[in-house]
Amino acid sequence: MEFNVRPPGRNCSISGRAFRPGESCWSVLVEKNGEIVRQDIAEEHWQGPPEGAIGHWRCPANAAPESQRLKLDAESLFEYFLQLQESPNVVQRQYRYVLALLLLRKRRLVLEEVVEVDERPAMRLVGSAGEGPFDVQEEELTEDEIGRLQQQLFQTDRAAA
Repeated sequence: MEFNVRPPGRNCSISGRAFRPGESCWSVLVEKNGEIVRQDIAEEHWQGPPEGAIGHWRCPANAAPESQRLKLDAESLFEYFLQLQESPNVVQRQYRYVLALLLLRKRRLVLEEVVEVDERPAMRLVGSAGEGPFDVQEEELTEDEIGRLQQQLFQTDRAAA
């Protein structure tokens, strides 16, 4: 017999507490009003399967990924982008490039044209509220480096709840 069961929930069915990353929980299938229902129960509330349970198992809890918990708003990113505008530091130039890419995605910056600055290709960007123009030289970063820089951005105090 096959069951079509929803994926694990993000909260304990008993306490309502959100599961933490890496936490395990107990899942149980029960029948309620003629339907098969999944309940996910935190370890501290597990007292064994309820009477009449169809099945139960221990599994990783479905905690919200960190990337979904922290959101960077476009204005905070833009302010940080402006702060890094004249930085000679290589790492900060890389951050600025990644910020420019994120702000393009969020439509806070608009690509006006591709130009050359110091014989290197650069994006000429303008802010959606008329700021700029800003010339951002392309950085030769691997996907891993871009991902690392983005992850570091999400771990800064610029994250808004």
